[in-house]
Amino acid sequence: MAGLYPLSVNGTLVVPTRRPDTNITVIPGNLAQCKPIIASNQTTFPGQYPVAAVDSSNGTAWQPSSSSPAYIVVDLESQQPLSGVHINWGEAPAQSFQIQVSNDSVSFTTVLETEVQISAPYNETLAVEVEIQIGNVTTASLNATARYPFFQRFGGSL
Repeated sequence: MAGLYPLSVNGTLVVPTRRPDTNITVIPGNLAQCKPIIASNQTTFPGQYPVAAVDSSNGTAWQPSSSSPAYIVVDLESQQPLSGVHINWGEAPAQSFQIQVSNDSVSFTTVLETEVQISAPYNETLAVEVEIQIGNVTTASLNATARYPFFQRFGGSL
């Protein structure tokens, strides 16, 4: 992984950072894990980029730095049956979110729209304990088949 990686003008660069295939995900069967994404140009907190939403690490999170709507579109690379969504919000959960789906990345249909329930409110006792905290998570069911899930979050920032 260490070394020089040449990049030509208008070229593409892929830098290996780790082996995602050896990471354990919170939810087995995560179809979005390490798939390509398109993201809104929303500003994020340092190190909390949109790709963290699908990087297979439970230690990272996509965290926009403002409460303006922000989105990612995941390319599953082929049509897949979708049965649900599991979101680890990190430190600042959204107020609500929406899932839309498409097979052509142009015409999207909304399949889920909901308010976010806080699953891990601040707890002063836990704040002083040294252990990995899962954080605020949302799990929701849906029933769709699509190549391009579109996830949009509304509100919520540190």
